[in-house]
Amino acid sequence: MSSFLGRTLGAALLTRGTDCLDVFLIRHGQQTRPGPDAPEAASYDPPLSATGRAQAEAAADALAARPITAVYASQLARAHDTAAAIAARHRLVVGTDERLAEVGIFQQVPAHLSFEQAVGQRAAAEAAETMVRTRKWDALPLGEGSQAFRTRVHTAIWELARLHLPEPGSAMRAREAAERSGEPVPHPQAIAIACHGGVINAFLAEEYGLEADFLFRPAHAGITRVRFAADRAVMLTGNELGHLEDRQLLTF
Repeated sequence: MSSFLGRTLGAALLTRGTDCLDVFLIRHGQQTRPGPDAPEAASYDPPLSATGRAQAEAAADALAARPITAVYASQLARAHDTAAAIAARHRLVVGTDERLAEVGIFQQVPAHLSFEQAVGQRAAAEAAETMVRTRKWDALPLGEGSQAFRTRVHTAIWELARLHLPEPGSAMRAREAAERSGEPVPHPQAIAIACHGGVINAFLAEEYGLEADFLFRPAHAGITRVRFAADRAVMLTGNELGHLEDRQLLTF
């Protein structure tokens, strides 16, 4: 059987013979939750819960053997502390990029009010119905627009990836060296980005040109792997959960 299709798909989907960078996008661990009537400002930057700290450690363990050369996070505590657990395994310092922050869905809601108090129960119910139908952040008034969010996230992640893309030809040289020595072919170089569920979805939606802003709900400390080449990014895995399920730490 001809290997034409395998070679072609491998080149197109970045699983064969390309100088690539793996970017691990990790949703932060579970955060503490304010009460149901708390103002929206109370939910902006909560710390990790005890479960969230254990989830961050589980993600760090899952990535400990990967050749991660940089770790980034948003400025929000739940993402930064998740990143810190991963960075510690690789003796790295977390780089902060505010463009990786979660979508600002309530950024124009007065700090002392909840969303329902600000827009009214009927408008809130209509917004929820529209959001379920369209899967667009634009359904929610008083928030960051869908395209503005997608653009800032997509730009940020691509810029971080480009900082770490390997030199042209390095993957082939590494493969040839491994074959000569009888060693396993090394994993592609990698970086880790601890961020937010909306950020992961926004990046993928923009990269693939999808209408909806979100495709799936990443678990707390779930891992999504995206492989980057100079001209495209391809999702290799989505929402890896094994490291959480093994420790009975799966939450959303």
